[in-house]
Amino acid sequence: MNSGRVFIKISQNNFDVIFEEIDDAAVLKLKKIFPQIKVSELSDSKYEALIKTFDINSLRSLEEDGFISHLKKLINNLDSFPTSMKIGNRIFDFSKQAYIMGIVNITPDSFYDGGRYFDLEKAKQRIKECYEEGADMIDIGGESTRPGSIRISEEEELRRILPLVEYAKKEFDIPISVDTYKSRVAEECIALGADLINDVTGLVGDLRMAEIARKYDIPIVLMHLRGNPRIMQKDIHYQDVVIDVLRSLYVRIDYAKQIGIKESKIIIDPGIGFGKTVEQNVELILRLKELKIFGLPILVGISRKSFLGKILDLPVEERLEASLAALVLAVINGANIARVHDIKESVRVAKLSSFFRNKLYTLK
Repeated sequence: MNSGRVFIKISQNNFDVIFEEIDDAAVLKLKKIFPQIKVSELSDSKYEALIKTFDINSLRSLEEDGFISHLKKLINNLDSFPTSMKIGNRIFDFSKQAYIMGIVNITPDSFYDGGRYFDLEKAKQRIKECYEEGADMIDIGGESTRPGSIRISEEEELRRILPLVEYAKKEFDIPISVDTYKSRVAEECIALGADLINDVTGLVGDLRMAEIARKYDIPIVLMHLRGNPRIMQKDIHYQDVVIDVLRSLYVRIDYAKQIGIKESKIIIDPGIGFGKTVEQNVELILRLKELKIFGLPILVGISRKSFLGKILDLPVEERLEASLAALVLAVINGANIARVHDIKESVRVAKLSSFFRNKLYTLK
């Protein structure tokens, strides 16, 4: 067996999960425990994948023993909710419900609300609306990440974002997220009271970002993104989009922990709409529960995105119902936080979807 990266693929309830890097000794141990299993390998340029189905109940019945104990923990993540997380001064209990993150874009070119809140006073009013309509947290961004968007300087992003972070923290008792991949922007916003970093590059865009998250012990969203927003839709190819996203997030989570970021501070985002086709975005939503294997909160951004418009042949202004329908599926399948444009409607849908999701778990 090759001594490079080896992943186990485990099947449960008719869906597969690649969840853990293991070494040759662990593979041999599993083969001894499950001699009836035939092991095969699937290779690509980066990974060696061990593909097979294991009996879940047999794994759970084993004695607590190192690697097997760890396997059972990861498998159990599929049947449970991630732990609660403190963001700002609020505890988010993901076992009870999914939460809504309101979007405030201070940009001239975002795909839906570009220019709508580019004026400072209009942006302040938008923050007030998010709060009054029941958002659980607010995500403030100063640079568009829509496909084909152009990067801006740190100075320009700070000019757009800092007054709003300061205003939001002064006027409203609500956690504030900063949508940025630039460490300086994140650090200056944290100094004004920002509670969460939302990094669409998953700590790749600015290597100092990991240091900032560790230094300030602040929650951070790690999103899956290939390339950057300017080029991400030009060459889209995955062997299996969910498996590739899982592999990528696994690497980013491992890197974050090695840097010193606490696992209890990490939120993951599969990057729906970022470098994926319509079919791949749909598959990610339908198989979202596979990301539960990490035991971490899952954030999704589905609201009014182009793949919904392509399915229904509708412009961005007419995608509210599609966004809400996709939100239901995402919550049922494991989403814990949804980043949305339409706050009031999404809050109601998330509450109802969470109610049905929790009922489904009690029926298992």
